[in-house]
Amino acid sequence: MALTLVLNDFSGPLDLLWHLIRTNEVDIYDIPIAEITAQYLDYLHQMQDLALDVAGDYFVMAANLMVLKSRLLLPQPEPETMAPDEAPDPRADLVAQLLTYQVYQEAAKDLKAREAKRAQAYAKPTTLPDAKMAVPLAPGSVKLVDLQAAMARVMKAQQATRQTIAHIETEPVSVEKRIGEVLQTLQKGGQCLFADLLSVQSVEQVVTTFLALLELMKNDQVICEQEAPFDPITVTLKEAA
Repeated sequence: MALTLVLNDFSGPLDLLWHLIRTNEVDIYDIPIAEITAQYLDYLHQMQDLALDVAGDYFVMAANLMVLKSRLLLPQPEPETMAPDEAPDPRADLVAQLLTYQVYQEAAKDLKAREAKRAQAYAKPTTLPDAKMAVPLAPGSVKLVDLQAAMARVMKAQQATRQTIAHIETEPVSVEKRIGEVLQTLQKGGQCLFADLLSVQSVEQVVTTFLALLELMKNDQVICEQEAPFDPITVTLKEAA
């Protein structure tokens, strides 16, 4: 079968061989080696006639195809005298190479499509707020540094009055339980002083209470206010406010 080839820029001998198989619409598992070899050599002759440089890999593949062709032309033993697994198909290695090449071609095609799709998108650069930008707070709002300073004063007073004569093991209180206790205290009067909430016996309880209060502020359940710097901090239940 004569085949007119367009002299494309193939990426290698497997690419040319794959092109011939697709053009002839043959079964990759049953390649007509004689026909494909003839077309392959015709293509190499066309390139040489046009004084085009032909890589050595193309000639290596041509030699392999001719070896396969000669092996298939040799007389085959009778089927009844040889077990099926004793006569492997000489084309098996070539088929395996072509199947692997097909997998890589499909992967390259998919990656190229993804690249083209990604090229249509524009990624906005990351924008961060100015670190020196001042964020105004509502009048009477309490900053975290004020809560830290108030806790430091309570901790200092706690350490000064702590008795070291005897150690009493107390049952640890979880943050969740302390949140319930703080809410229960606030529900009685609607509000109380921050220092009163921390007037507990141990450092562990002070830390747990402080964490419980921060959790309540994050959940927007309480409001902490301070009229002037270093004034007592008032904790108000959001419902009461």
